[in-house]
Amino acid sequence: MAQDKARAVATFQEQCAPHLHRWGPYRLTRDEVTETAIRRFCEVAEDGNPVYWDEQFARSSRFGRVIAPPQSLFAMTFGAWWTPAYLQDKLASAAAALNAGAPPAEPGSVHAICDQFGYTVNTVAGQEVEYLAPFGPGDGRLKMRSMTTHVSGEKRVRVGRGVFITSITEYRTEHGDRLVGRSTMVLLRYRPEQEAS
Repeated sequence: MAQDKARAVATFQEQCAPHLHRWGPYRLTRDEVTETAIRRFCEVAEDGNPVYWDEQFARSSRFGRVIAPPQSLFAMTFGAWWTPAYLQDKLASAAAALNAGAPPAEPGSVHAICDQFGYTVNTVAGQEVEYLAPFGPGDGRLKMRSMTTHVSGEKRVRVGRGVFITSITEYRTEHGDRLVGRSTMVLLRYRPEQEAS
């Protein structure tokens, strides 16, 4: 029984191994970074820094323009709740053009393998974000790509049995392809306790 379980874990890690340390395709945000989007974020955060609000002040700052708060990066790249089909098609075409010439992605992914092994519930166990350069209106949309760098063996945690998946995501501007941020996330994928036995 213990050998079977050890073999299952080894098989899981073996199946994940070809997908590690490989950049996935670029994804694009639907919308450009705009002053309106920045102001909406700042309203929620109650952040009155004039470099985010006042174009005249921002021009005289070291940035030379209005910028977005660094911590808005996640909000600016969060997937839209709904997009009309014709805009989804345009977005898919733009993403395909970005990825033209890149090696084709292998079928499946670490997350699909997790699903096959019953690790279907996701919880963020930790995240670290580096803000590397300012971004704002004029940079276009933001583009992201991710790679999985590590998959743990199965662990027994309070909520069940699961694995920890570590991934890195890069955030770049559409115009100028500037690297503006990088996040490292550790995700716990697990089987709930009642399903773990």
